[in-house]
Amino acid sequence: MSVLKTITPDSTVNEVVEWYPETLPVFGRYGIDTCCGGLKSLREVSDAHQVPLDRLLGELHGVIAPAAEVILDVRPDLAAGRDPLERILAAADRLGPGQRLVVVVHFEPVPLYSVLGQRGFQHISERGSDGTWRVTFFRGQPPG
Repeated sequence: MSVLKTITPDSTVNEVVEWYPETLPVFGRYGIDTCCGGLKSLREVSDAHQVPLDRLLGELHGVIAPAAEVILDVRPDLAAGRDPLERILAAADRLGPGQRLVVVVHFEPVPLYSVLGQRGFQHISERGSDGTWRVTFFRGQPPG
């Protein structure tokens, strides 16, 4: 039986890659290597590469044990006048096998159904008692 290692801000890049080789692409996205930067802690490399530590840790944990649902609340984007479509598409593109994307919004996002439908997604829409919509996008069988 293997023992899971806990990734902390003080873990080194080389430790994380040794424990979880599947994390190597996460480091690569930010230009963090296992040669010169490998002996540095995650805290040090996040500062040096200007990557928020919580984002780096979140991405590493997401590769190791991805959550079944990725929840994306786009209400703040809309309130600020920003179009959330790029964030939604990026989140959908990052989904792994069996993962679902839950978009939280204050209206039913009907146009999004066809946009993600063209990418192979189905959806289930639920309107809460407060008027908030939670739309779950998935591939394959509906979530049970």
